[in-house]
Amino acid sequence: MEKMKLIKKTLAIYDFDNTICMTNLKVNCYNKPKEAMFQMTPDEYSEWRATGEYDKNPNKWVLDFSNFQGYPKDGIENHWVTSFLRKDIRNSKVIAALVTGRDELSGPKQWMQDKNIDTKAMVLMCSGDPNKRMCFESLICTFEPDDVIIYEDGQCYIDQCREVCQKYNLNLSATHVLANGTFNIKNYKFQE
Repeated sequence: MEKMKLIKKTLAIYDFDNTICMTNLKVNCYNKPKEAMFQMTPDEYSEWRATGEYDKNPNKWVLDFSNFQGYPKDGIENHWVTSFLRKDIRNSKVIAALVTGRDELSGPKQWMQDKNIDTKAMVLMCSGDPNKRMCFESLICTFEPDDVIIYEDGQCYIDQCREVCQKYNLNLSATHVLANGTFNIKNYKFQE
């Protein structure tokens, strides 16, 4: 019996806000005891949540994500990132996925369709939470890729993906998209 040739697959995970779609949107935060209102960018918010400050006393905070609901107004396409996304969508050896921290997908989906990004050829997931580990794990368990690539503006989300990749012994190539239009690429090797 002839051996079947196995096709290697790559899972390419893309974030939406400030990765595919660049905006000036902020999370509105209110500290009840101090009666202080302030705003954070999505990256600042994810880093703040990673500190555990919110989890210590969630009743102390009122967090308003209304800016991140629905269609992103004034969203500018990050052509550098979407060029990779379009290429991955067309590549039969790549599973392209969107994982957003938003709690709904209709706005991001319509925005991408308006930019001629083929959302029917992608997996779309929303975590509705700053913890995207469950989405990453679901994608890895469902598609069983040979390696993973992530494009993300939040370092804490890259760290979450790295943890899941390490659990499944998958190499990870991470592109951290920075607010100033630059990026950092880091490779994590978890297999020989």
